[in-house]
Amino acid sequence: MAFNSGSDTPNFSPDGRLLQIEYAIEAVRLGSTIIGVKNDSCAVLVLEKRRENNLIDEYGVQKLIRFQPKIGCGISGLTSDARFLIEKARIFLENHVFNFYKTPSVEGCAKKIRELISSAFSGQKEEFGVSRPPGAAFLLCGLDSKGIHLFQIDPTGDSTSQEIAALGGGFKESNFVIREGYRKNMSTEETKKLAIKALRVIMEKNVDERNFELGVIDSQKKEFSIE
Repeated sequence: MAFNSGSDTPNFSPDGRLLQIEYAIEAVRLGSTIIGVKNDSCAVLVLEKRRENNLIDEYGVQKLIRFQPKIGCGISGLTSDARFLIEKARIFLENHVFNFYKTPSVEGCAKKIRELISSAFSGQKEEFGVSRPPGAAFLLCGLDSKGIHLFQIDPTGDSTSQEIAALGGGFKESNFVIREGYRKNMSTEETKKLAIKALRVIMEKNVDERNFELGVIDSQKKEFSIE
């Protein structure tokens, strides 16, 4: 049987590689850099804003999202792939609040996004339009009864709890910078400064409000805000 690398249906290449997953991971590696840092007092997401086209006003589509008052998410990779998953996750959160009168845990939200990615990959083309891994990855942070959390969710459908995480083109360099300066007992302001410092190293230019976004949740304000 001939191997079709352009098919939506996931299959293995002759040398045993699953190319659809490799394509999805590469799409994330080419995406905007997003950095996540979590410690005892807060979680911070900082996102590089790229001007994709000089004819488009501002810096393209929103990639830092406030799901619920206590849950936020950053996206790297193909925004078109991520948008549908985000809308599905929003519906899950709204239904959970309606049925149970409370927001689901941060881990529960991460699990739902992971399930949506797996569903898209498993061949449910009638619902998702394609049956392949989405070329997008997510950093999800929030506050629940168990504390502050940061989850990384990959195109493979894998989700992991992290203290330091980065996605996109500058993920290796930013991880190095964050690890050098990270402390569990940092204040919210110190955590923000460290994340911005890492992004500045990646961008190799001045970081201002036009080329980055910052999302924060801490144990005092208890709400995810985009700055």
